[in-house]
Amino acid sequence: MKFIYQVLAVVSLTTTAISALENGVLLGETFGGPYGKKYSDLDLVGPGQTVQSITVRSAKRVDAVILEITDPSGKSHTLHHGGNGGDKNTLTLSDGEYVNGWEAQWGDDGDRIQYIAFTTNKNNTITGGTATGNAGTETAPKGYQLGGFIGYSGRELDSAGAIWTSIDPVE
Repeated sequence: MKFIYQVLAVVSLTTTAISALENGVLLGETFGGPYGKKYSDLDLVGPGQTVQSITVRSAKRVDAVILEITDPSGKSHTLHHGGNGGDKNTLTLSDGEYVNGWEAQWGDDGDRIQYIAFTTNKNNTITGGTATGNAGTETAPKGYQLGGFIGYSGRELDSAGAIWTSIDPVE
């Protein structure tokens, strides 16, 4: 029976762009272009962490995304990707609230992220930038939350991919 569940888990992962990395960490699809410097939060995030807030800095385009997280040991981390321009918009998450979906829109050349939106399990949203219609969306698998990002950035957010972490610690 355990084997059947493992097969079903593999089948469900292969029907999406989400890839398993290690217990409790999944890597989503990356949206945007390959400009700026490469970044990754993979060494800072893990199962059982909590996200206190998400911030989007934007004007016409998305300048930055910032997550404030606390790891299972209680240590806080700021995950800042992009620049310091644009208007700052922060969503502080309540107890038991987590980001479970996001959308990115990019320019016609497939470059920088022009618009970004995040949704929580309590239906709160935060957005920034200007919609273009060239969109990619992703929803967290059951039991997972947005834990961090990978991508490219400089003074603006060039690309981003979600790192989904298990809501509960993995033993």
